[in-house]
Amino acid sequence: MTTQSVATYNGSCTGHGTSLPSIHHPGFGGGTLSNCPHSPLDANIVPKTVDEMDPTTWWPPERQLPDSSTQVTNVVINGKIPILDGDELIPHSTPTIHTTKSANEDCTNTEQTPAYHCVVGTAAGREPSTGHKRKAFASSKSVRINGKYVARIGDPLGNGTTEYPCKSVIAGSSANVYIGI
Repeated sequence: MTTQSVATYNGSCTGHGTSLPSIHHPGFGGGTLSNCPHSPLDANIVPKTVDEMDPTTWWPPERQLPDSSTQVTNVVINGKIPILDGDELIPHSTPTIHTTKSANEDCTNTEQTPAYHCVVGTAAGREPSTGHKRKAFASSKSVRINGKYVARIGDPLGNGTTEYPCKSVIAGSSANVYIGI
């Protein structure tokens, strides 16, 4: 039986992606935009999934803080609140900027576009400027608190869907409380 430390609301997640200079248009997002000049948040910029954007977009480690009142409040582990299956954490934002270009016979334009606008998400089909949602998906199926499974270090904060696309895992945990599978 593998044991891992109990996930708690402290520290940060692992973060994911890579912040490499990227030209989204023309490039990964498609060809040069034809509506010239375009704005940095132009509707014609083609968003891609978090999985597709991970090689060129960085979501740095983000604090493991609750985003709602879903967290348990009647159990404390070493002075910290445990993270349970289904708990939502604060959004995971990206500081990455991508280059987008537009051109036609009368115009050539280059803009610096926030990466969140290039990512598929829940805000009119794009990632919100505050970042994508994170939700704990507990891997342990043997320990419950108030009927919910307890998350552990290394558990995912997303499931690959548009609603919960995060690829980070839980990194903040108890120093001396462990649970098995």
